[in-house]
Amino acid sequence: MNACILSIGDELISGLTTNTNSSWLSLQLTALGIPTVSHVTVGDQLQPIINAIRHALETCDLLLISGGLGPTEDDLTRQALADALSEQLVEDPDAVLQIEHWFKSNNRVMSPSNRVQAMRPSSASVIENTAGTAPGLHTRKGHVDIFVMPGVPTEMKQMFTRSILPELRPHAGNTITQVTKINTFGMGESILGDKIKDLMARREGPANPSVGTTVHEGIVSVRIYATGAPDEAAAMTDRIRKLVTDRLGPLIYGENDETIELAVGTLLKVRRFTVATAESCTGGLLAKMLTDTPGSSAYFLRGWVTYANAAKRDELYVREELIAAHGAVSEPVALAMADGARKEAETDFALSITGIAGPDGGTPEKPVGTVWIGLATAAGATARRFNFPGDRRAIRQRAAQMALSLLRWHILGVTPLV
Repeated sequence: MNACILSIGDELISGLTTNTNSSWLSLQLTALGIPTVSHVTVGDQLQPIINAIRHALETCDLLLISGGLGPTEDDLTRQALADALSEQLVEDPDAVLQIEHWFKSNNRVMSPSNRVQAMRPSSASVIENTAGTAPGLHTRKGHVDIFVMPGVPTEMKQMFTRSILPELRPHAGNTITQVTKINTFGMGESILGDKIKDLMARREGPANPSVGTTVHEGIVSVRIYATGAPDEAAAMTDRIRKLVTDRLGPLIYGENDETIELAVGTLLKVRRFTVATAESCTGGLLAKMLTDTPGSSAYFLRGWVTYANAAKRDELYVREELIAAHGAVSEPVALAMADGARKEAETDFALSITGIAGPDGGTPEKPVGTVWIGLATAAGATARRFNFPGDRRAIRQRAAQMALSLLRWHILGVTPLV
């Protein structure tokens, strides 16, 4: 079995929205040993969608379509699929009930236009959407299995995992490619790459397992691609994972989709520690990251955004003379912010961030990207200076990630050279 992935939407072909659905679906298929032979994206126009469906039916055994199942006039996937199959659209009573139930359970009024989402080609069955109003579709044309999913990524992923993946597992290949991503923070890609360069070497052709690195928003990930029978792929992945872990140690905080904030939150919860935050240049981003994880109330007790110097003084009791003598972006102020937050919140730890995120405000002594991060514990407070590259968004992101990493390393009792 091989697969074609068709994505539909004007927002995708215009570049307004990044198409993440195709890459995610390909990854799921790769794990099953089902190769993807094409990614195609078309806009919200009937004939191009019909043409793309018909072409895919000639070139693959599995067609996954996402997008165009909404209730508005530009949502044409249902009609295009029916036309490509030379079928009529019919209303599915079960789909009507599903849509009505979704609106009722969410205390919302159903618009008459939503009823169009219950239409399906006559040969198709509907797939329940547990996260939205648009049911999916499943049908066959000759030897080709066709699944249609909503374009909203959360809805698409839930539908695929819940209803489509079980249908595809019996078709999984004897040879799969297991993809594993080991996530790190605190070391640049080039330096990290030097530590594992022998694992990435491909001088004699394609390697199996194949090892590489990628960077996304400050996170450097080591990717392992292991191809073989399921047991063989797992064994190869485990061997490389151990080598990478031995060399990178505490720089590794998790795998695949695990975030730094999830890793830190889990550690705090397991150790029964609590934390507070005091932020200036990050404007609450650190607190937001800590509370992104469900159950964070067990460890995150309080946060301050003390952007102005007066707020640092009034809320965290940072002495005016400290700010006057050293400036708001300084070690003494970072220490005082962290210490004040921990005492006020009565937590085990407190993190503080004060810096210059730019694009203005830098000086030769404190250029844009200068950030002081403080960590207060019962034993006292410490602070470190960093110079983060990038624009305002990147500097704020790196500062929050580094603050979380410093807390994680402190709890683990390690001091990576970053």
